[in-house]
This record gives sequence, C-alpha cells and structure tokens, in this order.
Amino acid sequence: MLIVATPLLLSACLEPMADRPSLARREVELRDRQAEAKAPPPAITAIADPSLARDLTAMLARADKAEADFALARSAAQAATGAARGKEVGSEAWSVAQTRISALGAPRRDLAQLLGDLEELYVARLAKEAAGELEPGGSDQIEQARQHVLALLDGQDQVMNAMKASLSS
Repeated sequence: MLIVATPLLLSACLEPMADRPSLARREVELRDRQAEAKAPPPAITAIADPSLARDLTAMLARADKAEADFALARSAAQAATGAARGKEVGSEAWSVAQTRISALGAPRRDLAQLLGDLEELYVARLAKEAAGELEPGGSDQIEQARQHVLALLDGQDQVMNAMKASLSS
C-alpha cells in the first residue's frame, strides 16, 4: 500500500507554485494604520447634508472619548505590566497587570461599536445615493471617518497585544 501511495504523495509536492496562493503581504497589510490614526478626521464642515454632518460630528466625538478613555487605562496597564515583568504567571503583580490589560477592552469595545455604527451609516447612505434619494458625496466622508476609527482600533490592538506579549515572556 505504501508503495502505491508514495508516487501520489510526491506528485502533490511537485505542483506548480503558480497554482497556490501567495504568502506575500497584501497591500492592505502594508498600510500604516498608526499614521492613519494620527491623521485628522474628515472635515465635517465640508459636508453639504447638515444631518450627516451632525451625525459624523457626534460619532467622531465618541471616537475621541473612547481613545481618551483608552489612553487613561493604558497608563495604568503599562505601569502594572512594567511591575509584572519577570514575575511568575499567577503572581499578584501578574494578576493585576492582566486585570489592567482587560480594562482596556471597555474603551476598545466602545470604539468597535462606533465602527459598526459608521458601517451601518455608510451602507445606508450608499443605498440612498444609488437610489437618487440623496446627492452623492456624503459617503466619502463617512468612509474617511470609518478609516480613522479603524486605524484607532488597530493602534489599540497593537498596544494590547504588546502588553500581553510582555507578560508571557
């Protein structure tokens, strides 16, 4: 049986590489999310629709609050993580650091919820623009705000992952 299966197994190894997906990093993975997060959010005053401008202003204010809350919690988590470096898993310092890192999840969830709200607003706006109910243009500002919030989330994920990694080493 092994003699019969060996040529079959070897032939699978000889498949042309062109038929396989590339493992190279995709363009979206090469984008600098930190730079995008630091970029200013879209200019709300440029939006012709006052209702959309109001909604986006409120949503970006929520993003600012979530980012400020995260920064405050990050300071406490960094201090606790620093104190826990080199300590045993399960020690008091390690437990406190884990708790502080977990506290970063609340402002991150607020930001993730906001991203969902922006995506719903974006889809609804695109549908209304396509149906001719609204003039085109507002969806661009929503997408800019969405990208800004997505970059903030990515930055927060990097911070949390770095802290978790420092505790496990």
